Amino acid sequence: MRSLASVAITATLAATTPAKRSFATALLLTALLSGCATIRTHREFEQPLGSPLVASVGSTIFRLNKLSDLPNAYGGRDIWGGKVDRGFAEIKLVSIENTTLVLDVIDVSHQSAETTMDRYKPFQTGALVRVDIEQSINIGSNQPRPTRLRLDTTKQQELVVSGVRVRFLEIQPYSVSYSLEDLQAQ
Repeated sequence: MRSLASVAITATLAATTPAKRSFATALLLTALLSGCATIRTHREFEQPLGSPLVASVGSTIFRLNKLSDLPNAYGGRDIWGGKVDRGFAEIKLVSIENTTLVLDVIDVSHQSAETTMDRYKPFQTGALVRVDIEQSINIGSNQPRPTRLRLDTTKQQELVVSGVRVRFLEIQPYSVSYSLEDLQAQ
C-alpha cells in the first residue's frame, strides 16, 4: 500500500499542466506537513465552566478527563485525530457537616507508549496489539482510591485540584452551590 506522500510525489511528477502541477504540489505539502504537527494535550470537562452549579451529597462536583493526541511514527500527531487516555481528576461530595465539606479527591495520570502503528493495523485481522502503559497516581495509593478531604468553608472557600479551581458559593444542609475555573486553559 502506498503512502499519501508517495502518491502526492507521483502525482507531482506526472502532472502535465501547470494547474495540475500546482494542485499536486499543494497535495504533497499538505501530506508532508500534516504528519509533523505537534502533539497537544486536551482537557475535557464533564461539567460546564464558569457558571453556577449545584451538587447534592453523593454527586460528582467535577470530572476532568485528560487526553493527548495519538503520536504517529514520526513523533507528530495522528492525522485522523486519534487520542490517548492520560488519566482523570475527580471530586465527589461525600457529606456536609455544618460548614465543613467532606470530599473524595482522585487525580490519576497515565503514560502510554501507544502510537498510530499500534492502533491502526489495516492488514492484520484478529491480531493482538501490545501497548506499554505506565500509570502514576498523584493523590492516593497504587489503586485510584480517593483521598478524603475535610474542607472548612469558614476558613477556605476554594480548592484547586489538577489545575481546576472549585469555588464554593453557598452551603446548604444537603447540597452546595459552586463554580469551576480551568487555571490551565489553552
